[in-house]
Amino acid sequence: MASFKHCLWAFLVLIAFNNLRPLNAEEAAEEEDQCYDRSCYPATGNLVIGRKYKLFATSTCGLAKKDRYCIVSHLEDKTKCFYCDSRQPWMPNREPNRFSHKIENVVTENYNDRTKNWWQSENGVQNVSIRLDLEAEFHFTHLIMTFRSFRPAAMIIERSSDFGKTWSVYRYFAYDCATTFPDIPEGPPKKHNDVICTRKYSDVAPSTGGEIVYKVISPHIPTENPYADEIANLLKVTNIRINFTKLHTLGDDLLDYRPEIDEKYYYALYELVVRGSCSCYGHAQRCIPIEGDGVGYSGMQQDMVHGRCECTHNTKGLNCEQCQDFFNDLPWRPAIGEESNECRRCECNGHASRCHFDQAVYNASGFVSGGVCDDCAHNTQGKNCEQCKPYFYRDPLRQLYDPYVCRPCECDNRGSLNDGICEGEEDPTRKLVAGKCYCKANVDGNNCDRCKNGFWDLKADDPDGCKKCSCNLLGTWNNEGCNKNDGTCLCKRLVTGENCDQCLPEHYGLSEDPEGCKPCECSPGGSLDNQCDILTGACKCRPHFTGRKCDTTDSSYYCPNIDHLTYEAEKSEINNADIETREGTLETRTWTGEGFVRVKEGSNISFVVENIPKSGLYNLVIRYELDGSESWENININIVRPGDPKSDGPCANIQAADDFVIARFHAGFKYTEVNNPICLEKDVRYEIRVSMEKKRFSGQDYTATALIDSLVIVMPTDSIQIFQGPNGQRRRQEYDAYQCRHSALHLLPYDRLSPQCQQLICAVAGDIFEKGYECECDPTGSKSGICNPKAGQCECKPNVVGRRCDQCAVGTYGFGPNGCSACDCDSVGSLSNNCNKQSGQCECRDRGITGRQCNECQPGFWSFPDCHTCQCNGHASICDQKTGACIDCRNLTDGNLCDRCKPGYYGDPRLGVNRPCKPCPCPGGPGSGKQHADTCYIQPSHDFQSNDIICNCKAGYTAERCDACAINYWGNPQDIGGSCEPCECNGNIDRSTEGSCDAKTGECLKCLYNTEGARCENCVDGYFGDAQIRNCQRCVCNHLGTDESQGSCDKVSGQCPCFPNVIGMRCDECAPLHFNLSSGAGCASCACDPSGVVTDADGNPRLECNHIDGQCHCKDGRGGRTCSECQDLFWGDPVNGECKRCECDAYGAATAQCHRDNGTCICRPGSGGPLCNQCARGYTGNWPQCQACGECFDNWDKILQKLKEKLDDLIRRANSIEDKGISSQFDSEFEEMEAVLDDVRSQLDAVNISNADIDSLKKAMESLNNEVAKSRELIEEKSKRLTDVSISVDVAAENVKTLNETAQQLTKLADELNKNATEIRSSDVQGASEIIKGAVEISSQAERTISEEINKLSKAEDERIKTVELLKEHEKDFEAQYTENSDALQKISGMLSQIDKELPSLNKDVCGAESAPCDALCGGPGSRCSHCGGNSCGTGSITKAQQALDFAKEADNKIEAKQKEAEELLKRVRSASPDAQSAKEEAEAAHKTVLAAAEEANRTRNEIQQELQNIEEFLNAQHTQPKEIYELADQVIKITIPYEEKEIKELAEKIRQKVAETKDTDRILAETSGNKTMANELQRSAEDASKRAFEIRNVTLAIREAIKKTEDAQNSAQSKLDETQQRIANARTSLVNSDDQIVQLEERAKNATELVQKLQNVTDNLKAEYIKITSSSKAAGNSATSASDIATELEERQKELDTKYSSVKTQVEERENGNDERKERAQKLRKQTTKLLTRIKLHNDDIESLEKSADTLEIELADYQSKLDALSDEIDLISKKLTQRADYHATCDA
Repeated sequence: MASFKHCLWAFLVLIAFNNLRPLNAEEAAEEEDQCYDRSCYPATGNLVIGRKYKLFATSTCGLAKKDRYCIVSHLEDKTKCFYCDSRQPWMPNREPNRFSHKIENVVTENYNDRTKNWWQSENGVQNVSIRLDLEAEFHFTHLIMTFRSFRPAAMIIERSSDFGKTWSVYRYFAYDCATTFPDIPEGPPKKHNDVICTRKYSDVAPSTGGEIVYKVISPHIPTENPYADEIANLLKVTNIRINFTKLHTLGDDLLDYRPEIDEKYYYALYELVVRGSCSCYGHAQRCIPIEGDGVGYSGMQQDMVHGRCECTHNTKGLNCEQCQDFFNDLPWRPAIGEESNECRRCECNGHASRCHFDQAVYNASGFVSGGVCDDCAHNTQGKNCEQCKPYFYRDPLRQLYDPYVCRPCECDNRGSLNDGICEGEEDPTRKLVAGKCYCKANVDGNNCDRCKNGFWDLKADDPDGCKKCSCNLLGTWNNEGCNKNDGTCLCKRLVTGENCDQCLPEHYGLSEDPEGCKPCECSPGGSLDNQCDILTGACKCRPHFTGRKCDTTDSSYYCPNIDHLTYEAEKSEINNADIETREGTLETRTWTGEGFVRVKEGSNISFVVENIPKSGLYNLVIRYELDGSESWENININIVRPGDPKSDGPCANIQAADDFVIARFHAGFKYTEVNNPICLEKDVRYEIRVSMEKKRFSGQDYTATALIDSLVIVMPTDSIQIFQGPNGQRRRQEYDAYQCRHSALHLLPYDRLSPQCQQLICAVAGDIFEKGYECECDPTGSKSGICNPKAGQCECKPNVVGRRCDQCAVGTYGFGPNGCSACDCDSVGSLSNNCNKQSGQCECRDRGITGRQCNECQPGFWSFPDCHTCQCNGHASICDQKTGACIDCRNLTDGNLCDRCKPGYYGDPRLGVNRPCKPCPCPGGPGSGKQHADTCYIQPSHDFQSNDIICNCKAGYTAERCDACAINYWGNPQDIGGSCEPCECNGNIDRSTEGSCDAKTGECLKCLYNTEGARCENCVDGYFGDAQIRNCQRCVCNHLGTDESQGSCDKVSGQCPCFPNVIGMRCDECAPLHFNLSSGAGCASCACDPSGVVTDADGNPRLECNHIDGQCHCKDGRGGRTCSECQDLFWGDPVNGECKRCECDAYGAATAQCHRDNGTCICRPGSGGPLCNQCARGYTGNWPQCQACGECFDNWDKILQKLKEKLDDLIRRANSIEDKGISSQFDSEFEEMEAVLDDVRSQLDAVNISNADIDSLKKAMESLNNEVAKSRELIEEKSKRLTDVSISVDVAAENVKTLNETAQQLTKLADELNKNATEIRSSDVQGASEIIKGAVEISSQAERTISEEINKLSKAEDERIKTVELLKEHEKDFEAQYTENSDALQKISGMLSQIDKELPSLNKDVCGAESAPCDALCGGPGSRCSHCGGNSCGTGSITKAQQALDFAKEADNKIEAKQKEAEELLKRVRSASPDAQSAKEEAEAAHKTVLAAAEEANRTRNEIQQELQNIEEFLNAQHTQPKEIYELADQVIKITIPYEEKEIKELAEKIRQKVAETKDTDRILAETSGNKTMANELQRSAEDASKRAFEIRNVTLAIREAIKKTEDAQNSAQSKLDETQQRIANARTSLVNSDDQIVQLEERAKNATELVQKLQNVTDNLKAEYIKITSSSKAAGNSATSASDIATELEERQKELDTKYSSVKTQVEERENGNDERKERAQKLRKQTTKLLTRIKLHNDDIESLEKSADTLEIELADYQSKLDALSDEIDLISKKLTQRADYHATCDA
């Protein structure tokens, strides 16, 4: 025995030596690498190993004496009770040591002893605790307890992380949680720190060997962050305590209180395993023993965990919970994952050896650095010793770690502050300079050793250091102020003054500039001189010039160019010359104005000049164009002065000869400048006459011509002041070098001028014109009110020209808000492309041509410019101008020539046939409500004129009168409003088959293409689709997934009725997460366990299964179809990770797979027990040689099983009684039951019968004979049968075995097939399943293709049927047309023969002589005769026509003469327009009177209606002569405004002067705000009236309206002028703030002027339309209608005026309240209004008389028109006859 112990110890020492041997370098490096740059952790071990004496139990058996205890389930031997003696430590094979059961026994140091010793508590003690005290902080992961006794009915696991000061519960365990721990929730935890109670591990079974496993971190709870504080706190422990609180007693302690009962119940623990590791917070991978920790250590204990960490990452402490010394730059943190969180060395730059961590410093650094150095040396300071101490500074040339980096300050004590302290570091961002001293107020320099600029005399006793200089710093040299030693001043170059504080003349802006000041550089033209403000440099500008240099103009002003004084030749007075206009754009024009004046020898042009801006010498420039290459040598120019020049002016000494100059036009040039300057005075009116003398001095040239564009008056370059002097000479050189003067006179566009010339425009303009000119851009023609500040060109709208954009370009018209429109005169029909500027009317070449663009024929003609007569068979008067198609055919005719009847009518309206058009009786005729034919025709007949009518029935109608419905149409065509409608069957019937639908109701009867319904709108059963497009397809459903009891598929979508959980239109696949389509009853749910399946890439569980067998995708360790069980050949609880391998005996078990819940195996016949390694119940013998007990046992076994069930029920009830706490009044009954239970237990324990047991069984059977006597006979009778059944069972068992093997083979085969199928599906997209689906799809596609082909055939058949019907429908029309054409040819042949006979008489009627083909005197028609008619052939129509034509020409000449007179009058009206324009400011001053005029207009409404009645009746009234018309028109047009232009301007100037004295414009603006709106409305109304007048082309009505409006405007202007003068007088005392009112009045006057202008445009347009009045009397009716519309509109306008007047009146009354002065003014205005109304009434009377005269004129015109119409008709008839004869002669033979 001793030798064995020596060998054992030698072996253990060897193991310990191997474990304790030092690591070699390679292994050490490997271990070090595990902690490098990442976290690392020690290995996990058993924390109780080596700490058996750190375990404590509150109760241990046998500590004081030997204690007896019993084992309830001890079956190994007959002895059931034993003794515990724990007074000595346990030792095997030694007494009494082997009976010791102290707590240290739970520490297993030898695996073979793990069941030989244990810890055991005292008997019957319920509350017992075991505590493990650790010497340091550890990480606890899980524990395992293996019990020798029953596991506790209730227990608690607790922990402490502060060495037992406080405790926290990990988990509660109880057989009945609700009762034992009622306040603790049950169920699985959802979070790791959830404290719950679990029933697991608390069952009675097993009675021994039961385990309890607790894991701190459950693997079944997702852990997002394994390094979270929550997880770390759960793992950290210093103490673990296990509290057993309740014993399992099986209930007998409730029935028996004897001490012997407690001997059976106690806690006994084989082994306690506490797994964990030493806690190093990720900073160590190994732990070492703690010296003096009291932990027993032995090298053989491989699983032991020591308490001191072997720290890395610059950490220290038992648990690496601190940073090492001088590694405190970062706060200590645990290492986590890939983050080592290593402690960082402090940075003290070599000036300190100690440091500490400061949290505040760390926070302030942005969590970057928190280390603070201690005891900095070398004159340094700061947390990193990075700063120098006061009175030291850091040398920029030395490194920070240099011991001599900090140097003492070098400040001059005379000029420095703070005892010479300096800046300690260099930092440009903070403007710090290392070593720089802090100087006194007037001292400068890094060392404070010199005075600042502006100061001198540095002294130590001066508190400011230096004295102040008297010099201006900005004006002294180098901005120093003065000499720093003696204080003297030294000025800059452009600075003067004793103290250098002034700029030189013509300079400004004293500054730090090296020169001191800047030159003024005022613009020589825009400024008055070169002096400027000494501070801002602003020059003194001429009027409307601005800018610092006065080199630009104010907004809306411009600098005129040198050619600003330009006078157009075409607007001057000319003699013996013609005006020629020319088209062109601003970019391409080489001329000014609208064109030129073509002159010849002897021509004279007189220019009027009156806007000379400055008295002085000027040159004359003439722009021209020559036709040839020869110059024009002799041109005389004469300046006509109105009087003698001023005696004190620059022109006082001129000679008469100076006003006569001679010019010459040079070939190849565009202008000529007369270099003999003439003296002109400012604001004097001159007349400059240009006389074109002989072109060549050698003689006259009557063919010589030239084009003169304009006269330009320019100042000579030498006379321009800015070109004088030294600076002027420089500008003159630049001006000449870039040819600025030539470019301007040559009309070079501004954008093409050189920058130098552009820059000089304003300079020259300021000198010549002495101010900036206002843009005055026309608001209508320009895009804005801003012009180019150089030359003043406004930005014009399309086709608008002029500097102010105030006129249309040549070739355009209609000056308006959108610009001007192109004339677009027709090149054939017009004389030129010039048109009327207002109306756009072009000047037509021929009187037979009309239209604004001269591109139309007169009404009744077409085909411009040939203008043929319209051919309309007498049923229309006009036709289309281009195609000749007749317009507005009469007499129910239609067609381009009115040569056929309208649809629904029959007849022959052609000339020569003249069969009138009548309604088609089919049956009721058009408009009858039952007409069913669009056309009809007369039955052709060769013998007589037939009256039989053939109807061309509409589709769907039939019978002779179309009064019946055709085949497959339905309706009531004989009723009024009735019709025949096609049977609406969605194209699913055969329309050629009679009876396919009901003729009365329209219901479809014979549906085709698998359709049904009243409209064949549905597919029949078994088909689906859209029947309306003939697309019904057969249903295709998978019979396995289709519930056929619900019918066929949906008729629209084709969706088959699926079983539950089956999807797809054909019910051919399971819904997601379902399988087993082949069941024929729907798919079953996969029901995969989410915790047991694999996850996808996103971490979500894969819950889908195999769609055939439902197998889920199990993860490792899981099995079963749903993966909710352990993997194959394992059993247990997979949720908690407790799967155990099946231990089924290979011989006794039918399969290696055991029951997945309890691990029991499926045994072969005869084998039994949990592992199938015992004889089965009903068998006897030694396994595996087991034999059946026979029939007898089987019978008794049934009885015993029934008894067992009853006993189980009794036990359940007894437990219930125990829980309910019933008293012991039933003790006797329980004792009897207990006796029976003991007997039954003994029988159950002997369930495996042996030979000895049979004897005891027989004795028991004899005691029960009385109870079974009645059943014995029955048992004997069935004994034989039972034996047979037993044999059959054995045979069946063998069969079952065979079937199981077969099933296993089939299962294996199915698995292989399933695997193969899965592989095929996953790898081969053309696999079997896809092939089947493809075949189905091909079949469906084929079926759809067949359906489509059938549909195409059906559609083709329909088209064929429609074609046949159309042919049948129009067959009669074709035949009738053919017959009709044949008859017409025969008639034409007869007519030709008749014409030949009548030719002599026709010749007499036409030419005047009865002979054919030609008469010697009167001639004849056709090309053979040279003439037709003559003065001696008075009876011929040609002669009469010629006479009529002469008469018409004579009348036309008279009308043209009258027209010229009207034009002359119109010119006079136009000349009055500028006067009205000039009076616009005064005219609108009486705007309130206009409101009052609304009342008078309302009173005259009846008079207007009476006038309308007169207009409507004018066609029936008596006519007057044209002469009277022209006389009346002449009188009307002669009416003019009774003021000259000059007088109006004077009035306007007076208004402006008086307005300047007024105020309170806001109130006046408010009072007149409504009138502006009224004026705008009046303007729009005038525009509408003008437009309608142009459209209706009624000259008479338009003339009357124009006369009326013109006279109204003139009279209103006159009255408003008078009233304005009165208002000016009143405004001196009452009106305030009138400026804005004047603006409004000017706007309204402008609108009124535009209205007058538009009325003049209307007059011009009406004059152009006068010729058209002779074409048709229809225009008169249109005029009446238009007049009525105008009257209606005027009436509406009057209503609006009434409303506005009332509103204004109300406002006036409100304003009058409390203000007598305003009331007085209002009364005056009312009086003025009354006077105005009186005058308006008088004018209305005059207008009424004029209107009556106009009516008379209109009547006379109508009479004249009727005569002309008659004459025209006669000419047309003769022309027709001539044409017929001409056609005849053209076709006859010679």
